[in-house]
Amino acid sequence: YFILTTQRHARFLRGAFASYVSPDLVSLLVKNPETLNLKGENRNISVLFSDIRGFTTLSESLTPETLVALLNAYLGPMTDIVMAQRGTLDKYIGDAVMALYNAPIEVSDHPQRATRSALQMIVRLSELNTQFQQEFKVSLHIGIGIHSGPAIVGNMGSATRFNYTAMGDTVNLASRIEGRTKAYGVQLIITEETQQRLGHGFFCRRLDKIRVKGKHI
Repeated sequence: YFILTTQRHARFLRGAFASYVSPDLVSLLVKNPETLNLKGENRNISVLFSDIRGFTTLSESLTPETLVALLNAYLGPMTDIVMAQRGTLDKYIGDAVMALYNAPIEVSDHPQRATRSALQMIVRLSELNTQFQQEFKVSLHIGIGIHSGPAIVGNMGSATRFNYTAMGDTVNLASRIEGRTKAYGVQLIITEETQQRLGHGFFCRRLDKIRVKGKHI
């Protein structure tokens, strides 16, 4: 009975996380299920938001079938990058991507991995745009925001439908920072909290002191 219960629990973990967590992280979860707190926990994480610029205008110029094909061709490689950097795909929000680093499995260098993901996304998209021009007659441009800080992570929702996600000011700030990339004409903005934890190997330029919407300090 114990063996059957263990196997059933392992199948549950693989089924619940395989589509948005890298295979090696899923294996760690199966071997160490105690690392997954289903009730939610306060953890220091890095959150990445990316968004396609001018997506509403773009969607109006394409048929629904073409738009879906384009999104799938874009989201697939972006998700692969997140997983390769041991991140967790939290969700797709239309054309936007939300990813977590250091949840559900601890990843000590999560600011570095989130930033590497962003840089790789930018490079990969420039390569994909050659294909997109040929196949869809369009080029995509993205903005990415990253913030590191404390958040509540865990399975949240109802008894019948839940999702592993993060909540808190850290998530909100990462989303707001992504939105500012358009105003500043840049592809990537990271907060000072993320930059201070990067260490050597990343060249950063101070952009501005920003008060984002909803923040009073």
